[in-house]
Amino acid sequence: MRILVCSLAFACAAAQRPPADPLAQLNQIARGSYAQAKARALAEAGPVLYVGTDRLALLSGGARSEASIIPAGHHELKAIDHVALGLHAAPRSAELRAAIEAALTWLPQAGLTPEQLARSRQILGSALGVVVGSQPLEVWEREVGPLLLANARDAARSQLDLVHRAVIAFRAQLGDREWQRLHVIVVGAHMARDGELKVQYFQRLLHESREGDHIVYAEGLWQGVQGLDLLATHLLDASVGAAFFGDPMRMHRDLLADAAADYLPTLLP
Repeated sequence: MRILVCSLAFACAAAQRPPADPLAQLNQIARGSYAQAKARALAEAGPVLYVGTDRLALLSGGARSEASIIPAGHHELKAIDHVALGLHAAPRSAELRAAIEAALTWLPQAGLTPEQLARSRQILGSALGVVVGSQPLEVWEREVGPLLLANARDAARSQLDLVHRAVIAFRAQLGDREWQRLHVIVVGAHMARDGELKVQYFQRLLHESREGDHIVYAEGLWQGVQGLDLLATHLLDASVGAAFFGDPMRMHRDLLADAAADYLPTLLP
């Protein structure tokens, strides 16, 4: 009897429950179809070159080929330039002072060129003046700015040389036909997005005027599967934009963007 009463109560509760929202169900089914289409688009995309911070990985025909793109001295120059960030944030840090003094002693072992070594000594040596209070932070920042950019120039050129060497080898491996189908995923941080080094390289190499077609910038998506999912979205949304709006790039920006631009002058005259 107890079981029967419980069953009847459950049946009554189910009868009183409102029916599922048909629009919610429609949305769920449509998005499911979209997800399946993304998977198909990725499977048909051809070779993918995954560009990380320190490695290139070519994914083609189920095989994976890798190449390092970190040149000698790259991390050392980056660490020296990062002193500027630390000093800007904490110009009187005793811990930072000790670290700078230790780095100055170790610099000859860093594998830098004579010019880079002299430049780095100048950056770190003058940084000690800020820590001990003998030089104003603002003056030091203006003086070492060009030195920091010179380190960045050396790091950029040496990394681009390695990237180019690896890409030439990958292109020979793929052949011309597969190379034409190549998609590139560049993974990077938010602040590096504008003018990112490797995006610039592949735009020039592939004659692409913008990111979003054969080149995808995967901001903060450090896991490879996340970058591939983003590529699949780009591929499918390009066909959506072309089919509905005659513009393959239309879905690469907010669908509400144009309407917002039209309405905002009225809302905020």
